[in-house]
Amino acid sequence: MEYSEIREKVFTVTNKLCDCNLIRLSAGNISLRDKDGNIAVTPSGIKYDSMVPEDIVVIDIDGNIIAAKEGLKPSSEFRLHTSIMRDLPDVNAVVHTHALYAMTFASLGKELPIVCVELLIAGGPIPVAPYFTPGTDELGDNAAEIFMGRPELKGLLMKNHGMVSIGENLDEAFSHTYDIETGAQVYYQALQMGKPDVLPQEDVDFIREKYNLVPDRS
Repeated sequence: MEYSEIREKVFTVTNKLCDCNLIRLSAGNISLRDKDGNIAVTPSGIKYDSMVPEDIVVIDIDGNIIAAKEGLKPSSEFRLHTSIMRDLPDVNAVVHTHALYAMTFASLGKELPIVCVELLIAGGPIPVAPYFTPGTDELGDNAAEIFMGRPELKGLLMKNHGMVSIGENLDEAFSHTYDIETGAQVYYQALQMGKPDVLPQEDVDFIREKYNLVPDRS
């Protein structure tokens, strides 16, 4: 089937996100850019426990449908994905979730400081983007602008909405999503017990340099 490989990759990672409880029902969306520049993105209005690979919609960078089952449309958040990919050529995968701990801090407008290595690997501290209506160009453009301004950043929170993570491939984007939600849960739990310690900047800088965690987007 046309675009079967890229559709299967999106389908597989979507199921992994559901298994990890990072996505529930259809509250989230995933995309992957192929070598031809087209983008496979989860469909709108389908709960993921009943989705099959053929339901994945393929669009171009402008959101035009290239391949889709009759009656299916891309996720209503496709502009978030295309805006990020348009402005960041090294990003080929985007994961947007409504993971519970990330949403909790997004609703507070509270960034996630680097209280654990998971948040360091994800480029923390993880900021909170201003609120924009879901599904709009403004939401995607603002997220892309934040990522462009911080080359080390792999994910961010969106005010009163959720989380978006990026990667060169879907495995990276999945890992950053998992790490950020893990860090959000650790930070939340630590706040219940006292004042969490944040990793000193010199340690953060050393680890980033040692493990080459900062990409070159110049």
